[in-house]
Amino acid sequence: MDDVFEETKAERSETVDLNGGGNGDDFLKIEISDALNEKDKVKFTVKTKTNMKNLSSSEFSTIREHEEFIWLHDRFVEFEDYAGYIIPPAPPRPDFDSSREKLQRLTEGESSMTKEEYAKMKQELESEYLALFKKTVQMHEVFLNRLSSHPIFKCDSNLKVFLEYNKNLNVRSKNTKERFGGFVKSISKNADELRFINIKETDEFFDGQKKFLTDYHNKIREDCSRADRMTYVHKSVADCYIRVSTGLSNAATGELDPLSKFLTKLADYFETARKTENRMSSDTDLKLSDTLRYYVRDSKAALDLLHRRTKRLSDFETENRNLEKARKNHKDEKNAEQAQQNAKLKFEQISELARSELSDFKTRRISMFKKSLCEFVELQIKHSNAQVQTLRTLLQEQA
Repeated sequence: MDDVFEETKAERSETVDLNGGGNGDDFLKIEISDALNEKDKVKFTVKTKTNMKNLSSSEFSTIREHEEFIWLHDRFVEFEDYAGYIIPPAPPRPDFDSSREKLQRLTEGESSMTKEEYAKMKQELESEYLALFKKTVQMHEVFLNRLSSHPIFKCDSNLKVFLEYNKNLNVRSKNTKERFGGFVKSISKNADELRFINIKETDEFFDGQKKFLTDYHNKIREDCSRADRMTYVHKSVADCYIRVSTGLSNAATGELDPLSKFLTKLADYFETARKTENRMSSDTDLKLSDTLRYYVRDSKAALDLLHRRTKRLSDFETENRNLEKARKNHKDEKNAEQAQQNAKLKFEQISELARSELSDFKTRRISMFKKSLCEFVELQIKHSNAQVQTLRTLLQEQA
C-alpha cells in the first residue's frame, strides 16, 4: 500500500457540477484529465478546449500543482476590479496525512489480527485513500470550472497564463512572513467589521442578504460537521462488521455441520453488509458532506463580497463628511468634490455587480442542493433496500 500513497494516478472521473454552467458563444472548457500524487505533492494535468480568440490555441494542456491554484485564486481576490464579484473559493490543500496515519497504525497492529482481517482492513484503507484523492482532483476542477463559466473571469489574463504557460510558474508556499501578513489582514478585517457596525445599511436587499448569509454560513457549517460525523459512524460500523465477519468465519472452522454452515452464511452476510455500509459512507461524504463543505466556503466568499461593499459605503460616507468640512472651511472644495464623486461611483458600481452576483449565487445554490440531496436520498434508499434484501435472503435460507 505504500506505493498507493506515494504515487497515485487518477484518471478522469465524473465531476460534480457546482457552478451551474455558463452561457455565451465563446466557450472555455477546462478539465483535469488526470493527476499524479508524488509523495508530498500532487500534479494535475489541466486540459483546455476553447474558441476564445485571446487564447493561442483551441486545445492545449499543462501541468499544475496546488500552490499554483492558490496563486491564481489570490490574483482574483487582490484585483480591485473584481471587488464586486463572488470569487470562487480556492480548492482545499491535498491532505493525505490521516490516511497515512491509519495505515501506520494498521501495520503496527498487524500482529494482533488474522491475515484475513488485516487484508480487509488494508483494502478499506486503500479504497478510502483513492476516494479522497479523486475528491481532491474534483475540487480543483470545480474551481477552474467556476472561473471558466463566468463571463468576466474567463477573460482574465492570469487565468490565461495559468492555462497556457507550459512551464512551472515557480509558485512556492507562503513563508512565515507572508503567513503573518495574512494574519494581520485578518485582524484588520475583523477590526473593519467592528467599525462597520455603526454604518446604517439603507438598501433592504443588501441588509437582508447580510443577515441571511451570516445565519446561513453558521448553520451550514454546523450541518457539515454533523454530516461528517454521520459518515464516520457508517465507516465505523463497516469496520466493526469486518471483525464480526472474521470472528464468525474462524468460529465456523471449529464447528460441525449444521452450525458451521450457519456461521459461514452469517459471516457472508456481515461481509456483504460491510460493503454496503462502506458505500453508504462514501455516498454520504460525496453527495452530502462535500456539497455542504463547498458551500461553507462559497457562502464565506459571498460574505467577503458584502464586506467589500460595506467598505466602499464607509469610504463614500467618509468622503461626504470631508466634502462638508471642505465647504464649511471654504478650503480645497474641488478636490473634495472629486474624491466624493469617485467614492460614490465605486460604491454604485460594486452595488450593481453585487446585486447580480448574489442573485446568481442563490440560483446556483438552490439548483446544486436540489440535485445533490435528491441523489443522496436515492442512494440511501438503494443501499437500505440492498441491506433488507440481504437479510431477507439469509432468513429464507435458514427457514
